[in-house]
Amino acid sequence: MDGYFWSLSLVYFFHLLATVVWIGGLAVSALLLLPIAKRSLDPGTYALFLDRFRQRFTPLSWLCLAILVGSGLFQMSASPQYEGFLVVRNPWSVAIFLKHLVFVGMTAVNAWLTWGVYPRLNRLAWLRAQRPSHPEAEYLERSERFWLGVNWVLSLIVLLLTAAARVAAG
Repeated sequence: MDGYFWSLSLVYFFHLLATVVWIGGLAVSALLLLPIAKRSLDPGTYALFLDRFRQRFTPLSWLCLAILVGSGLFQMSASPQYEGFLVVRNPWSVAIFLKHLVFVGMTAVNAWLTWGVYPRLNRLAWLRAQRPSHPEAEYLERSERFWLGVNWVLSLIVLLLTAAARVAAG
């Protein structure tokens, strides 16, 4: 087998790995971790837990997004269905185009969480320890859970569009 085969195999591997880590992390966060922690921990401990969780997951999510962009562009250009940038003439290219639009939405949500919601939550974390029912902190925590859920739903749409592209490719 030639180098191209192994190069493309490696690109697919990293794309799949980044997908599993990104979508798995979103699913575990939105569906299990945050709801269980919210019900189980006192507000001060919950705020500290969220801060530490974000410190670990946010850089990982950005790394996964970068890997997905790079490996996805390589895979797309290697596909016999690919006819050029923004050329949408067949079912495969429609699915890929829609997938990229949804991916841009996911990236925008991730950016909003990283640079909009999380810094405000971090500034309010100390207030939660002093005043457990701080209304702005509660609003931001609900916002975080909402946007993580939105990103998880968008990731499912990306997976559906990926499946459609695979079927269209034959």
